Amino acid sequence: MLVKPVRAGHTLVELLFVLAIAAILAGLAMPAMRGLLQQHRLGTTVNDFLAAITLTRSEAVRRSAQVVLLPAGEDWRSGWVVAVDRNANLQYDAGDELLYSHGPPPADVAIGGSFTDNGRPYLAYGASGQSLSRTGAAQAGSWQFGCGGQHRRIIVNFVGRPRSCNPDTGKPPC
Repeated sequence: MLVKPVRAGHTLVELLFVLAIAAILAGLAMPAMRGLLQQHRLGTTVNDFLAAITLTRSEAVRRSAQVVLLPAGEDWRSGWVVAVDRNANLQYDAGDELLYSHGPPPADVAIGGSFTDNGRPYLAYGASGQSLSRTGAAQAGSWQFGCGGQHRRIIVNFVGRPRSCNPDTGKPPC
């Protein structure tokens, strides 16, 4: 009676072939994965920023006081803070109550803004929930966010209502 030898594993050639196929598939998937990660970082940053705007507006109404959203440093790249602006100077300084602080966004996320009062970056809400400029008039504008080739926008109208949109879809109004 002949006994057939039992095969205990795979040959080196078989293992190298499987590794080559896995490397090819991973190489094909990497660009799509990079785009997915950029989309996630951009979406997270926009949602965090929109939440800070909403907090600013709701706290202004709740406290019947001016509440501001300001960059944590010179610009939005260093993060942002929400504070009760007791002396109405559109800055976070002594005597102001800090309500929320957010750290810097991911390094590859760009943030830019354009508002009716472009003196310095800020968004202030009064006790009525309306956005205010330095002179007390209504303030409107938008922030633009970019990461890779993807873009998002947060728009604040003259009443102070924020909304986000994707200008890449081509659907107006964004």
